[in-house]
Amino acid sequence: MNTSLHSPPMIIAFLAASVVMGILHRRLSSSGSFVAVLYCLPFTFMHELAHFLVALITGGRPSSFSIWPRRAGGSWILGSVNAAPTILSAAPTALAPLGWLVIAYYMIVLWDSRPVWVPEYFIVVVLYACSAACTPSWQDIKVAIRNPFSLLLWVAAAYVALHLEVL
Repeated sequence: MNTSLHSPPMIIAFLAASVVMGILHRRLSSSGSFVAVLYCLPFTFMHELAHFLVALITGGRPSSFSIWPRRAGGSWILGSVNAAPTILSAAPTALAPLGWLVIAYYMIVLWDSRPVWVPEYFIVVVLYACSAACTPSWQDIKVAIRNPFSLLLWVAAAYVALHLEVL
C-alpha cells in the first residue's frame, strides 16, 4: 500500500475533487431536464440508501424511502427518506451519504493492490458513483444543523476514536 496516498495533501486533493464532482452532479440533477434526472437515478438510489441504512442502524426509525423524481417549482426532488431524528440518529442520518467518500478513498488507496481480474474502468466507475452520491443536499445540511447536540456528540465520538487510535 502506498503511504503517500495517506498524506494530508493527497487527502485534501481527493476531497476537493470529490466536492467538485458532487457539485457538478448536483447542478446536473437540478437542471430541469428529465433525461438528466433519469441519469442521476442510480446515484440518487445510493444517496437515499445511505440515509435509510444509517437511520435504521442509529435508531432513527426510517418510515419511507423514495427515489421517484417529482417536480417542485422549477427544479426536481430526486428522492427522500423520512425518519424520526433522535440525538443519536439526526446528524449521522443527515450526513450519511458522505460515507460514500470512504469507499471512494479506499478504492484509490487500493488501486495498485486490486485483484488482477478487477479492471481499471470498474474502479473509475465506482469512484464516480461514490462522488456523485456523496453530496449532501441543502435539506441534509439543514437537518444536521438543526440538531447541534447530535452533531457535537458524533464529532466528539470521532475525535475520541481517532485520538485513541493514535495512542
